[in-house]
Amino acid sequence: MKKFIACAIAASAVCCSSAALADTPKVFFNGEEMSFDTAPYISGDRTMVPFRAVFEAVGADVIWDEETQTVIAVKQTGEEAASVTLQVGKTDAFVNEEKVTLDKAAEITGDHTFVPLRFVMESLGADVEWDQQSYSVMITAE
Repeated sequence: MKKFIACAIAASAVCCSSAALADTPKVFFNGEEMSFDTAPYISGDRTMVPFRAVFEAVGADVIWDEETQTVIAVKQTGEEAASVTLQVGKTDAFVNEEKVTLDKAAEITGDHTFVPLRFVMESLGADVEWDQQSYSVMITAE
């Protein structure tokens, strides 16, 4: 009986971990799948990603203010610059110093700060598409 229970628990763990992996969205940047040191996830119908990887992918400089738990990204394109500022737990963000309201705030999960992917990428001039069939986000940027 103990062997049966141990096998059932092991099988359950394998099934649960497989299901969790299947629920991890893939993120593609200009056709190439991005890799993250911590996996993206869906929260409140928003794909959340570790902030540094996505900002740096579009060539933005990134600043993390630990004291205020604020993420600032600035992307310079020729003479023009675009900036995005988000604070963990706050739905107010700033794009080029203009206040916008998010439906999903940046959040800390584990030791990483996650941001809503579509908002940050579109704020920096990228196009973002969701493909439900492949459970993937496609980002296109120059």
